[in-house]
Amino acid sequence: MKKFIFYKITLPLIILAWSEIAIGASTEAQPPNIGNFALPTSQQPGPFLSFGQNIIDKNQIQIYFDPNYQHNTNESFLQIPAAFLYGLTDEASILVTLPVAADYRSGPDHSSGIADISVQGEFAFYENSNSQYTEQMTFVTALTVPTGSFSKNPPTGFGSVSSFLGGTYNHMSVDWLWFTSPGVLWITKHSNIKLGSQYLYQFGVGRNIKSVPNQYIFSALVEIDGTYIEKDKISGKSDPNSGGNLIFLTPSLWYSTKTFYFQLGFSIPIEQEWNGNQSKINYYTNVTAGWTFN
Repeated sequence: MKKFIFYKITLPLIILAWSEIAIGASTEAQPPNIGNFALPTSQQPGPFLSFGQNIIDKNQIQIYFDPNYQHNTNESFLQIPAAFLYGLTDEASILVTLPVAADYRSGPDHSSGIADISVQGEFAFYENSNSQYTEQMTFVTALTVPTGSFSKNPPTGFGSVSSFLGGTYNHMSVDWLWFTSPGVLWITKHSNIKLGSQYLYQFGVGRNIKSVPNQYIFSALVEIDGTYIEKDKISGKSDPNSGGNLIFLTPSLWYSTKTFYFQLGFSIPIEQEWNGNQSKINYYTNVTAGWTFN
């Protein structure tokens, strides 16, 4: 059976619906343009591995590349996603991600090709700010289509449509930021195989290191990224060698200017409770480079 591959979960999503509703409390008062606020919203530091928090200004565009590498016992996965983010309004965005499985290896087997394309939608249903901090809550939903292959070894996709639903909360002050983001991923049945649902629980804290207003922001972030995975089912029977719980500790560094941002980090598993006989993850590393167009 397919081992669990940690696809970076900025899980590309699609907005189901949103309406013109009141957004939070007063948004007139704003923190000073220093520290984490030294640049516009699209260039301010945010989650590295955790999903969501991709709200940018209306009609803004971000294009970024997100190469990542995961090393398991006797397995490795190199993926190079390209992503397109568009601000539908100041409170809603859509993100399309095209992941390329550049080099997947499991023992003597090797595979590559297009992985599952996904579309993400995010809507900020609550925003609040004052002279000390800003806070935001968002609703995130996603749809992933099976453009990858489940029959390859290792697989480059789920083999069926998957959907995601989650939410985020972000609190940012001049020097600090913190966030939390729970979510769930459902994977539809493929032939007689039903892959287990995945439940995400994520938390992060960041600290501004150095910034110059209207020039750059340099900051650090530490995340706890947890995923609980249900067992797969084959012909209605649970696969004993599937499912479990994984928790990553993920430190990263962020650097951004008015039009460019760069984030580099790595993840170390601090807990791996896999059912049965499954390959363990040794580490996961990732780099993100993106450009913003107004």
